[in-house]
Amino acid sequence: MPALIPRTLLAALALVALPAAQADTLKSDTEVRALTDKVMAQAGAGRTDDAYGMLSPYALVDIRAFETARTNARSSRMAIEALVGNSVGYEFIRSEKVGDSLIKLTYIEKTERQAIPWMFIFYKAPAGWAVSTFSNGANVDALFDR
Repeated sequence: MPALIPRTLLAALALVALPAAQADTLKSDTEVRALTDKVMAQAGAGRTDDAYGMLSPYALVDIRAFETARTNARSSRMAIEALVGNSVGYEFIRSEKVGDSLIKLTYIEKTERQAIPWMFIFYKAPAGWAVSTFSNGANVDALFDR
């Protein structure tokens, strides 16, 4: 099945290690999940810009790269809604932990006609958990790869 949402329209963000200011951190897995739930509540209400804004203090990358992705997401939102309809909520899919240092949380943003996967990877830095990478895109099929 062809992708309904071109990946270039979504603000897919694969954060790379660039010089960054010290990120805020979260103390526990529970705080990580609470933050991503809040982020997804914003995304599920169609407020992508606010969702990105909630993540930015915890980003382990150069804030300029993060803000560029946020700007792209903001400008793509109307085109995305034209393809898949308005956001109507979100759903938590799963949490995966690798060792003691990485957590991946997977969600979908629910729209009128399509699910949009969101994936967050947090790294446990010496000061606590922070966002290493995150992405949202059209590859719903990837949710089934196990």
